[in-house]
Amino acid sequence: MDPNDTARARPVSVWEWVLRVAVLAAVAVLLWEFVTAGQLITDNLDALPLHYGGALAVHVTTGAQLLAAGVLWFSRGRGPGTTRTVFLLSLGAFVVGFPQAALGTYGPLQAHVPLALLLVTLVVWSAVLIFRRRPA
Repeated sequence: MDPNDTARARPVSVWEWVLRVAVLAAVAVLLWEFVTAGQLITDNLDALPLHYGGALAVHVTTGAQLLAAGVLWFSRGRGPGTTRTVFLLSLGAFVVGFPQAALGTYGPLQAHVPLALLLVTLVVWSAVLIFRRRPA
């Protein structure tokens, strides 16, 4: 890596910071969901309200992530690039969260768990892209 690359990198905008915070919040909530799901697998039903609360938090954080990604993409002219990709990943995460949660409550866990893994993949992929430094 050229040492001058960081000097030429553009500053991070306010909406990029908002998106970074939203993505980190989504990652934290998904980690919470994994912990509480592990408790449910071991028949600790005291974790059920915590898991339900985490599901609501997933919707809130992925919604905030989608909103910030949308504002960021629209503010940059809606062209192709990383901001569009992050917007599409955020949209996917927000949309997948609803059937994933519904299947956890009313459906088979054989569908709930793979959708949870897809949700985590979309959020983590967003995190990697938004935290990667890009030249100006």
